[in-house]
Amino acid sequence: MRKLGTGVVVLILIAAASYGFYWYQVKSKADELSQQMAPFAEVSYGSVYAHPDGTVGVNNLVISPRQMHAPVSIDAVRIRAGNPLFFLFGGDAPPEQLNVSLKRMRQGLDSELFRMAQQQSDLMLESNPLYVSPNALGCGNVRQFDINTMKRMGFSEMLMDINLDYRGDNQARKVHLDLFVDIQDLAETRMEMAISADPSQLQNPMMASGNARLETLSFSYADQGYNQRRDRFCAAESGIKPDEYRQQHRQLFVQWLNASGVELPDSLLTAYFDLQKPDADMALSLRPVGGVGAAELMMQDPMTVLQSLNLQFSINGKPLALDGINWPELMTGLAMAGNPGRVESGAEPEEDAAVAEAEAELSGGVEALQAVESDSAPGQRVRVRPVIKRYQPTPLAELPAYLGSPVRIFTYFGNDVEGQLVHADGQGVRVIQRLKQGVAEYPLDNDRIQQAEVWR
Repeated sequence: MRKLGTGVVVLILIAAASYGFYWYQVKSKADELSQQMAPFAEVSYGSVYAHPDGTVGVNNLVISPRQMHAPVSIDAVRIRAGNPLFFLFGGDAPPEQLNVSLKRMRQGLDSELFRMAQQQSDLMLESNPLYVSPNALGCGNVRQFDINTMKRMGFSEMLMDINLDYRGDNQARKVHLDLFVDIQDLAETRMEMAISADPSQLQNPMMASGNARLETLSFSYADQGYNQRRDRFCAAESGIKPDEYRQQHRQLFVQWLNASGVELPDSLLTAYFDLQKPDADMALSLRPVGGVGAAELMMQDPMTVLQSLNLQFSINGKPLALDGINWPELMTGLAMAGNPGRVESGAEPEEDAAVAEAEAELSGGVEALQAVESDSAPGQRVRVRPVIKRYQPTPLAELPAYLGSPVRIFTYFGNDVEGQLVHADGQGVRVIQRLKQGVAEYPLDNDRIQQAEVWR
């Protein structure tokens, strides 16, 4: 009995020592990764997690990138390999299975990452002051759904769960990847991929990518509250009800397509509007027969590759027929489509007021010429050249003298603003454009103006 008790104690001590070594290895690895990231970010964590089944991780992880004032925080990081001993004795070879889970990952919208994204959005809007994104048509004065617009909707941070699952089959020479992202109050997405490749070659990306062939790819998206919040926000911006906003957006979107000469198939148009509904979902899958590799993508034309992918698409559980769609022509048409902002303004092609004014002045000048000729002595012909106004280049310093005149302002971004000059000084100008639904005013700084033209 005493020997049995001694044996149990010895086993407990061995197990405790093994677990202590296991825990120490996990902590040492976490500290090592923190040191490696030190030049780029400050990393801290609350505690180490080491489960006997091989799941390891840390709790309350905080990553503060250098030069960024908003850190990334993760409540729980969990990593599990197929073999519980992998993190103790595993070498450089990738494990047969690997699961990475990030629970409640937070990133504030005031972070440097999102601030830089907003800057790019601002530059794009500044380069074309009349631009309105097609999906923002009907949303009051909103020109596109950027970071600032999301803040106005009530979003202050991105709170998400991320789960990545990897499986490598050395015998079948296949790699499976499964990525799931759930963003709270916004949406969830999943991507699943199967590739014919030797898992042992993953250490050499060039070799792995050269021999790999995509066998299946599926992507799904499900709205988790964003569509409803957007509808309520845009309805409030327009002073209407959410149902009325959706109808208004539909009408303006169709008008934009018609005005741009884009013939969007009815199936795709219906799919677009169905995807805007609250709780909408989408599923896309590719199952190319025999798989598709890098060689086919580089050597074959896009239409041939597209036809070989065996594409399946559904919206809200309804399959979408994609046969007979000329994708290159459709993509070209959408890329060359006109500015949706002019559609939303309700403006229709009309005779240019400046041209009409010029014709009137020309007519008056001819009448004046005829009157002078009739009063002149016989045989004498007095020529009076009519004065015709036109847009003429004008130095920025002289613009204050032409307040109230029609102007055309060209920016260094290659876009122009045409309207009435209402303000000009050493800092910049303000131009208003009269639309059927009211007046739009555009401020422009002088240092971004390439040329100004005044109707005179």
